[in-house]
This record gives sequence, structure tokens and C-alpha cells, in this order.
Amino acid sequence: MTNVNSIISKKIVVPVGGDGERLDSFLTTYLPHFSRSKIQRLIEESGVLHNSRNAKKNTRCMTGDTIEINESATNALLRPALEAQNIPFEILYEDEHLMAINKPAGMVVHPGNGNRSRTLVNALLYYGGGLSHGFENDRPGIVHRLDKDTSGAVLVAKTDAVHNDLARMFAERNIEKYYIGLCFGAMPENHGGIDLPLGRNRREPIKRSVRSDGKNAFTEYWMLKHDHGVSIMRFRPHTGRTHQIRVHCSNRGFPIIGDPLYGGGREQMERISALERPFTYKVFKCFNRHALHAHTIVFIHPALKEKMTITAPFPADFIDAFQLLNFKDF
Repeated sequence: MTNVNSIISKKIVVPVGGDGERLDSFLTTYLPHFSRSKIQRLIEESGVLHNSRNAKKNTRCMTGDTIEINESATNALLRPALEAQNIPFEILYEDEHLMAINKPAGMVVHPGNGNRSRTLVNALLYYGGGLSHGFENDRPGIVHRLDKDTSGAVLVAKTDAVHNDLARMFAERNIEKYYIGLCFGAMPENHGGIDLPLGRNRREPIKRSVRSDGKNAFTEYWMLKHDHGVSIMRFRPHTGRTHQIRVHCSNRGFPIIGDPLYGGGREQMERISALERPFTYKVFKCFNRHALHAHTIVFIHPALKEKMTITAPFPADFIDAFQLLNFKDF
């Protein structure tokens, strides 16, 4: 993974006639969307190199000097500042290097198009305690993510060194993630794997589909209990594709309950036998989102070098469904 803080967007050579001009004044021509004060801030935050060295706002330019402008730094200044918001969240683990959060369903992990507030990042900024810079704008501390309606464990990096280590561990598949989900129907075997490549859906860009030209994706699963048309499943995604568990389950005919995007909505009830349908409907009504919870993360702490097992308690909707299914293993 490339650190965007190292990407240079512009390299400028000072032309003839530029001798003696202050650097902040010189850059107003090349950064027309920036005020003089923003250019000065960009320089102060090491977003500009003068002859390959950090510069000062009053540095004087000379013909032939090279000026390099950092893309990440300019983008960060163009975006509105992230707001720190007092949003309660549950901390599962914390030390000086990292945190583990039990993300509630309905919370977006980081700001994006249409979601500039009420995200986990907004909550973390209010909490304080330091966050890594991250690899993308608006994602301080965020190493991985969960879908908005998936609850459960999320790791957050506090330092850039730990962020880099965790990102590498995720990329090398050295971090184990286990999810618990409730599905319509049942697989014919209690333990198995789904190995199907995934890519963006050609007709609905928000969705992912099984595609021969997609990226490899493998999901291991265990059926913990099956009763009246409902299965309690444990999943371990060995790859980290968008919507991976949800798409794999749907493709195999046991969609996640409460997931209308992938066939787990109310219409699925019609495919349940008439005798099982009343019970299945009771379980379905426990959820106003898809029934998927990131239950456990297992990894070697990059700073402490100790094996960590982080477990996120189940939210109320899962507990209600478990009671209906008389499931007491958790």
C-alpha cells in the first residue's frame, strides 16, 4: 500500500525573472484555489519542498530552483476540516499504540461522499488520544473498515508506525477476522469454503457480484445451528473484498437475513416453507439491518509482539434472535 503523503502532485521550476520572490507569493500563481494564508500553512506543514528540502514561507526563489508540492497536503487543505463530535462508542481495548472499537450498526467508519459527520472518525477525533495520519484523506487512524450496517470490532491505529504495520499484516493476511451472521436456509455441510472471485456489478455500481474477471475471494464458514429455516453461521474471510461475506452467502443460496441488497429481504420469506415461515419471520423482525457482526479479531500486536484476541459483545438484535433460537454458545 502506498502512503499518499509521499505522492508529489506538482514539480515546478522557477522561471527566469523569478529571482528574489518570496515562496508563498510565487506559489499563488500555481495554486489559484488557495489563499495566501493557506499557502503559508501548506509550507509550514512541510507540504512544499524547495530544492528537495523543507521550506519557509519567506524563502526566496531563484531561477532554476525546483518547487515540489505534496498532493495529499493540498487535498487536505482544500477539504473542510473534520468535525470532532461527541458520539459515544464502546472501547474494547486501548493502549498507546492502538484501539479496538465495537462499532454499532448504522455508523459509517469514515467520512466520504454524503457522510461528513456522525462517523467513527468524528467520534474518535472528539475522544482524542492521538490517531495515525492514515493512508487517505479523512481517514485518520482507520486501517480497515466495516460496512455501515455491520456491527463489531474495528482496529484503530494511534501511530503511523503501527498503522503501517497493521496495514501490512492485513495485506499479508496475518490478521484473522471472524464474523457471526444469521442466514436464510442452510448449507449442506457444517464446515466448508466459498471460493468465488468478486468484482463490481456492471449494472449496479454499489453492488458486488461473482465475476470470472474479478479479484480472488475466499470465505470459510461453519454452521453453528440450523432451526426452522434459519442458520447461525460463523465466517472467516481469508480475503478482504467489499461485501465479500454477503455476496458469497447470496450466491450459495443462504443470504444474510435483513440484507435486501443481496436477496436477504422480506421477499425471501416466500421461499421458506409454510410451516417454518412464522418462526423465521420472528427472527427476521429482530433486525432492522443485515444480521452480520464482526465478532473476533486475532493478531500479533505490532508493538508489543503479543497475540491479541479482541471480541466484540453481541448487540441487542443478535441477543434477541439467539433467544428465539435457544442458542447459548456465546
